[in-house]
Amino acid sequence: MKAVSACAKVLALLSATLVVPTSAQTIAAPDESRSTDAIACPPMPIVSPSRMALIVEPRPHIGKIAPASREDQMNYANWTKIDPYGLCRYREENRSLGRPSARRVVFIGDSITESWKLATPSLFTRDVIDRGVSGQTTVQMLARFRQDVIDLHPAVVHIMGGINDIASPLGTALTRSNIQSMVDLAQANGITVILGEITPSAFFAGAPETKPAPHIVRLNRWLENYAREKRLVLAKYHGGLADRDNGMRDGLSNDGLHPNRLGFDVMTPLAQAAIDTAFAHRAAAPDRRTARKTKNN
Repeated sequence: MKAVSACAKVLALLSATLVVPTSAQTIAAPDESRSTDAIACPPMPIVSPSRMALIVEPRPHIGKIAPASREDQMNYANWTKIDPYGLCRYREENRSLGRPSARRVVFIGDSITESWKLATPSLFTRDVIDRGVSGQTTVQMLARFRQDVIDLHPAVVHIMGGINDIASPLGTALTRSNIQSMVDLAQANGITVILGEITPSAFFAGAPETKPAPHIVRLNRWLENYAREKRLVLAKYHGGLADRDNGMRDGLSNDGLHPNRLGFDVMTPLAQAAIDTAFAHRAAAPDRRTARKTKNN
C-alpha cells in the first residue's frame, strides 16, 4: 500500500466529505496539451476552517486521535488523484489578488503553514499571504512554487517544509535538493528567502512506527548550515517548541505534530522578526552591490 504523509494521515480524519465532479474524473489523452487552468478542481478547501480549528484550538494536553475512517481516507486519496500537487488549492485566490505591494510576503508550506493563518490571522495582513497546503511534501511544494510564489511577485518568501517527507516513500532523499531548487527559483526572480526550521515532533499519530525527531534535528542542522552558506534568513522555530526529547512541548500541540494556537504564539514573533530581517537585507542589497563595484574598480 502506498505510504501517506504524516499530516495527510491526520488531516484525512478531519477532511470534509468530497463530492468529485464528473469532469474531474476525465483523464486527458497523452498527446493533449494541458495547462494548470485545465484542472477540474474539487471544492476547496478540502479541510474546512471549522475542521482545521480542531488542530489549532488549544487543549490541555496532547490527545489521542481516532483512526481515520475508510470514507475519509478515500475522499482524501480521491482529491490527491485529481490534483496531486495542490494546484487547485489557491488558484481562485491567486486570480483575485491585487497588484503586489513592495512588502508582499508569501508563506509556502504544508498543513503547519496552512493552519497558521487560522491560528494567527493578524500575521497574514498587509500583503502577507498564506499558501500552505495540508499533507504536502517538498516535492509538491516545488511543483507549485511558480504558481503560488513566483507568479504572485512577492518581495520575500518564507519556505517551511520537510516534515511530511519523513513519512513519504522517498523519505528525505530529495528534501535538500527541493529546498535548494525553491531557493534558486526565488533568487533568480529577485525574491528574498526566509527558511523556516521544521517544527518538532516525537511521533506521528498515523504512523506510530516512525520516529521523526532525529530526522527533524538533522534537517534543521542542514537548514542552518545552508542558510549561513547562502546568506539566507533562518527562522529558528524548533527550540522554542521542543521538549527535552525533541518532541512538541505539552500544551503547544493537540496531536504532537501540528502547533496549536499557543504553539503559533511562540512562532509568530520569530516569523515577524525574520520578515523584518529579510526586508533589512533587501534595503542593504543596493549598498552591497555598489561596494562590490567600487572594490572591483
